[in-house]
Amino acid sequence: MITTAEASRKIRAALRTAFPGTKFAVALSAGCSITWTDEGPSVVQVEDALLAAGCGEAKISWDDKRYIRIDTDRSNDTLYFDRFNAAERAAYQQHLERRREEERAFAQHTAEVIRDAYKAKRAAIAPLKDHTPPPIQDATVFEAFERLRQRAEAEVSITEDAERRPSWAPPLVLEEELANICYELGYLTDDNKWIARFWATFATPKRSGRWLREHVSNLPLTGLSCRGFQLHAGGTRGSTGNILFEAQREESGTWRFGPREYFFPYFSPKQREWERLIGERERAPTIYNDRQLGTRLAEIARQIEAIDAEDLTKAKAHRDRQRLRQRALELARARVLDFIGAPDAQMQLAARLCGHCCICFKELTDPISLEHGIGPDCHAKRIKFIHARAADGWPLERIVMLSGMPVDFVTSVLSEEVRHA
Repeated sequence: MITTAEASRKIRAALRTAFPGTKFAVALSAGCSITWTDEGPSVVQVEDALLAAGCGEAKISWDDKRYIRIDTDRSNDTLYFDRFNAAERAAYQQHLERRREEERAFAQHTAEVIRDAYKAKRAAIAPLKDHTPPPIQDATVFEAFERLRQRAEAEVSITEDAERRPSWAPPLVLEEELANICYELGYLTDDNKWIARFWATFATPKRSGRWLREHVSNLPLTGLSCRGFQLHAGGTRGSTGNILFEAQREESGTWRFGPREYFFPYFSPKQREWERLIGERERAPTIYNDRQLGTRLAEIARQIEAIDAEDLTKAKAHRDRQRLRQRALELARARVLDFIGAPDAQMQLAARLCGHCCICFKELTDPISLEHGIGPDCHAKRIKFIHARAADGWPLERIVMLSGMPVDFVTSVLSEEVRHA
């Protein structure tokens, strides 16, 4: 047994000796073939020369044809002989190259037809521009959001433990147009009251989260647990795609508002089938005979028309939903800016509407609690908070802001404490 390289050298030497005027191409590692032009010896002569030189062993196949096997370290391989006409092969190669060029030109033509047809489909539906809310530079708005952020941190310091990410989401009443849009978009159901909740976003208290904030994050916001807010329709937090408004605290003390929406055109699930049909329509004259061509072209046209009609309907519905979403973002932005001007009164109004506490959102059953929009547990915790902060020497204005209770209520609580003292 010899290696493939040794067998190749032995075969080349035998052919050079037997046919010194003929050029052979020996490729044992790729197809195990021997190739030469028809100006040289015949296949039988080459086989005889190789057998005489001991380059292989003759075998007879089932149809009485002779073939030569060589035994190498790779396997027992059969030699294949290719005696070709140079002119015919050159003409065949030219023919193949011409066919490839025609296929490339046809593929390019088909791609252009598909692209033009797709542009026509897109032109039938006017696209929406990306929703970029106008910037807010009003310092009073930043101050209002900062007060609400401090209020959120004060609330969770009263009611939440530090073992998990806290939650605080004051409710607010949705105006009629915004509520109807949220219902149409599926953010509200028949079981929901027309309210939304302004969810505070908190940093995780876990040690791994603190390390990432301090060493990786672009917004570490050192010392701040509440980082911003998100508005979601209904009583529960929805997905990120359903956010109606968001506010993010910056390191500079200003706020960034969103969301910024990127509206994408409708993409048909039958896009590949549609492209295939257009390609078949362009290729049909070369595939079908005259009797079949007319029938098949009519069928292709019918299928393309059906897909176009379905896509047009769904694209209009897609655009209309995007337009509703865009309007919802505009109305939600205005609603939040109105809410932060007087959050406490609006929280209590929403709580009375939905029958849940404006602080913890537990269901209210007591008539007095329903009237005030705050449950007895949260009411007691407000009183405890007022006493604790007064004992720490906090000014009245700050206690009122962070407790969310009216000035008269805070004053009366502190007065009761003085009388009992």
